[in-house]
Amino acid sequence: MAFVAIPVAHLRAEPAHSSEMVSQALLGTPVSVNDTVGEWISVTLPDNYSGYINSSSLVAASQQDFEEWKASPRILIAAPSTVDVVEDTIRGRRLTYLMNGTVVKGEICDGGNFIQISLPDGKAGYIRADAAEKFGESFSQYTDTDLVFATASLALGAPYLWGGTTLLAPDCSGLVRRSYFAAGLLLPRDASQQALVGVEIPLGRQDLWKRGDLLFFTNDAGKITHVAIYDRNGRYIHSSGKVFNASVNPEDALFIPRKVALVVRIAGCEDTPGIVRLTSHPWYF
Repeated sequence: MAFVAIPVAHLRAEPAHSSEMVSQALLGTPVSVNDTVGEWISVTLPDNYSGYINSSSLVAASQQDFEEWKASPRILIAAPSTVDVVEDTIRGRRLTYLMNGTVVKGEICDGGNFIQISLPDGKAGYIRADAAEKFGESFSQYTDTDLVFATASLALGAPYLWGGTTLLAPDCSGLVRRSYFAAGLLLPRDASQQALVGVEIPLGRQDLWKRGDLLFFTNDAGKITHVAIYDRNGRYIHSSGKVFNASVNPEDALFIPRKVALVVRIAGCEDTPGIVRLTSHPWYF
């Protein structure tokens, strides 16, 4: 095993900086090491997505290190933007920064303005207490779709990035994945994979669509190439060029001429194939 040691690591299709970026992993993400090719490490992410990460972006973890991390108190970064990790709370010299969705070792104490955290490379630092919550605190038996949509909305205006999974620059399925992660669910990485989980909702019954449902769109060949998160009243949020709100209703000012091909519900299907509760994932708990 290993942990991502930089704010966000790029997962490449092949062992080269010039290779396509297929996904990203935030600092602290546990990965399974498969092979080494020069300065590149073949890894598998918690969502079972595989590719190559540069060795400089990872820190190796023994089985004891890994088990200790799982058993330790951890915090989840819930702030909408990046959060500085400082060496101390007086001089404030920055060690690194963390993004929304990052999980690191640390414990929240009532009344404190700062939280001491431990980074994967063993360094200790401090972050603002209001930027984090106890890891797992917002997870519940029933998925909070308001939290899912609120998380996605933190990315409004962010640029689209192929392979992006952060709120600073997500692709369409990366936005979905990051938003559901905030509510404690790990979904498949790509839109075509996400379309295969959950339960299908009748396409022609917009009255049955609920906030948090996934709307899928196809290309001219009928292949699913895009996904959005439904809001209410025909509106949805997605990443296409940038993250923005749109509507399926022609009379709405936010309407864009894009036809929904499939509607899938995630909430209520948490224990079905392809949807993993983080609390049940052996790499997290």
